[in-house]
Amino acid sequence: MKESAQPAPVSKKTSWPGLVISALPALFLLFDGVTKLIKTADVVETTVRLGYAESVILGLGVVLTACTVIYVIPRTAVLGAILLTGYLGGAVATHVRAGSGPFPILFPVIIGALLWGGLFLRDERISGYLQSGIQTVSVSKKALWAGIIISALPILNLLFAGVMKLAKPAGFGVVEEFGRLGYPENVILGIGILELACTVVYIIPRASVLGAILLVGYLGGAVATHVRVGDPLSNVLAPILLGALAWGGLYLRDARLRALLPLRS
Repeated sequence: MKESAQPAPVSKKTSWPGLVISALPALFLLFDGVTKLIKTADVVETTVRLGYAESVILGLGVVLTACTVIYVIPRTAVLGAILLTGYLGGAVATHVRAGSGPFPILFPVIIGALLWGGLFLRDERISGYLQSGIQTVSVSKKALWAGIIISALPILNLLFAGVMKLAKPAGFGVVEEFGRLGYPENVILGIGILELACTVVYIIPRASVLGAILLVGYLGGAVATHVRVGDPLSNVLAPILLGALAWGGLYLRDARLRALLPLRS
């Protein structure tokens, strides 16, 4: 049975609160994106203070505005939420590096929770998709095995990277690399634990979609980190590729995601 790509109907008691909750972060992010596009004095000052070159502000504004517009469109709202989760993960990483304090670090997390909470109330399919181990739509063996193999690639990479952060073995340059990227040594352990935790959640079949969402946020932080220090394009694209593989593997393994993500009519 083919599932509809359109949002599942919900009662007015949940749809209106969902719309209101979704509107709050959407309006904030649209405003933030527009101020980056026009490069207000406050935006330039804050961005430079956080360690970014002024030349990246316009690009950040384009990305943020585009992702928010995708979120606002009902048919592509889930895709927009995934993309915005990555962007907000970058904001979290930026404030962690800058030692900005608890509120600036938690604020992007709150915005992300509102994005997904609004969707949860607006579309009752979301609660089911967050438990991806329970599915009534079968996939072919070829698609299933292809999905497992594709999912294994980011899993192995992230597990290895997480263990390296926990162990910090001499000769592998973990501490030196974090120093180059602007992070103090005392955050390496926490980042390693977070990376491993998100990966383990992704591995668990019932929680794999939730794990993929968390990994997008984590990998968004990696993208922002490499952008900030002006690393080569390959370094910036590597975390994006890992996120694409994580979702691509799920897309092949779980037929319901083909209705959730609007890749076809």
